[in-house]
Amino acid sequence: MARFSNSSIEEIKSKIRLSDLVSEYAKVERKGNSFWAKCPFHSNGAERTASFKIDDQKGLYYCFGCHESGTIFTFVQKMERMDFYESVEYLAKKAGVVLRETSAREEKIKDESSILYDLYDRLSKTFQHLLLSDKRGEEALSYINRRGISEEMRERFLLGYAPKEGNFLYDFLKKKGYSDDILKKSGLFSQNKYPYPLFRDRLIFPVRNYRGQVIAFSGRDLSGRENAPKYINSPDTLIYSKKMNLFGLYESLESLKKKDSTAILCEGNFDVISMHQAGLSSAMASLGTSFTAEQARLIARYTETVDLMFDSDRAGQESTDKAIIILNNNGLSARIHELKTSKDASECLEKRGGEALKDEFLPFLSSYDYLVEKNLKKYNIRTPRGKSDFLQSISPFLDSVKSEIEKETYIQNLAVTLSVSEENIKTDLKSLDQPYGKRRYEESIEQSKQIDKGLNTAAISPELYAMLIFANNMNLFKMYRFRINFADLKDRDAEILYTALENALRDGIEQKELFLPLISDDRLRNYVSVSYELDEFSKEENIVLLDEIVDRIELRSLQEKRSRLNSQIKLLSSEIDKEDLLSLLEKKKDLDKDISLLKNRLYSSEDNKF
Repeated sequence: MARFSNSSIEEIKSKIRLSDLVSEYAKVERKGNSFWAKCPFHSNGAERTASFKIDDQKGLYYCFGCHESGTIFTFVQKMERMDFYESVEYLAKKAGVVLRETSAREEKIKDESSILYDLYDRLSKTFQHLLLSDKRGEEALSYINRRGISEEMRERFLLGYAPKEGNFLYDFLKKKGYSDDILKKSGLFSQNKYPYPLFRDRLIFPVRNYRGQVIAFSGRDLSGRENAPKYINSPDTLIYSKKMNLFGLYESLESLKKKDSTAILCEGNFDVISMHQAGLSSAMASLGTSFTAEQARLIARYTETVDLMFDSDRAGQESTDKAIIILNNNGLSARIHELKTSKDASECLEKRGGEALKDEFLPFLSSYDYLVEKNLKKYNIRTPRGKSDFLQSISPFLDSVKSEIEKETYIQNLAVTLSVSEENIKTDLKSLDQPYGKRRYEESIEQSKQIDKGLNTAAISPELYAMLIFANNMNLFKMYRFRINFADLKDRDAEILYTALENALRDGIEQKELFLPLISDDRLRNYVSVSYELDEFSKEENIVLLDEIVDRIELRSLQEKRSRLNSQIKLLSSEIDKEDLLSLLEKKKDLDKDISLLKNRLYSSEDNKF
């Protein structure tokens, strides 16, 4: 995709005032040096008082009600439902700007992410060939057939087979020209025993992003080896994040784009495929992790309703409870489906067929009815303690409900169920330290002090704080990137921003408007946008703060290396020769010295505390 030149972006910004743009969608009034409007996002202009602040000088907006923030480009994206590139073209036409484009073709060839996309695409096709057309895949193909998976589903989900040979994967990819540096970053090999493959004698489920690109694998063990994990999923890489992707999402897009569609959330790969085979073609699942808020926001792009059908065991019920809260918190409603005759969808398809699975899926309960029904079985509400415990179990759900009218209705129903007054329920909910009933925090203090409501800087990690400084001062990232390694970061949000900053540096991007689309996570993109409004992230004294944060990250990394080295020395001291042992001890001595120097630098002054 073409990349617009910096001069084109600057020309558009110089010709379109943000307040003029917003005035096309909402009434704008001037108050002091700022402009205000009733928020066009969360209230459709129905607010009693304006909460949407417009700063023409900085070219930024911020809503004190829903905490949306951004630039002229993000405003058009949200109002007109465009992507970033469409918004640039739209505003360029409005401003009479002729767009100049710079080709990223040569840079893309060198780009590691591009290489990984190519690698995964090539390997997916190879695994598929091994499954369908190679003797080595016969046992895997027989296994799929026993599970009742059709030929159509094999093709739709690109199922494949990773062979038994321990050297196959490495030899194959090296012959195709991939470097060891790329292979180590690919997520296909053990980090501790490179180049030992993660996927060996496994049925392969390729994971595709919403564009259809293969970005990861999930592998089901077929060896029957003792202690071999049943499933292995790709670790996070430059092109893949577990918590931001869903197995089956791409295969569900055609169904999701239909009117009144719903997403179906299952527990495993075979469950997803079984649901699709039964005609329930909007099924998807998490990948080796619990359902996340990021995945909820991904689903929210396509639908407002999610059908939950996790396993019928205790773990599945706990997953259902957590998913309901996450979905509610992200503006999605959940419907709960329970299989009566089988543990999961895959078992139902295998034993009773697709039509039986479809029939069993049809009945559902609302989130509220499901939780009430489940907890009525758990607690004796004939006793005072039982009533209290029952209400406490429901309170997280009530807290996640955004509509006050909906919440009030549930409280009325609970009052009847528990034979208590609504006021007593509200009083107990407050005592449980739930936010229900609290006054909006924004109403208690001046709006001018609320710009960081969507970004609690006191609660974020030092790593993320540093990345936000870099996002506000990209020239600083050039100075510090050689001191901070991606592998040293522990905060996932910091990792995402680090990747975006690397991409911006590679592409020569310096404008904030061009940087924001590089951030893959919506919530994090909003954090960065809010940070642009805060002087805190552009202060000159941030250099001192950055030095300390980097020192702390480096200290932690060295201490972890020392810990691993100590374990290695302890484990191998009786098995390796004296020369090798002395070499390990020498490495430990060097690490001890580096750690001591860093500690002295960090703790030499009481003022140097983050």
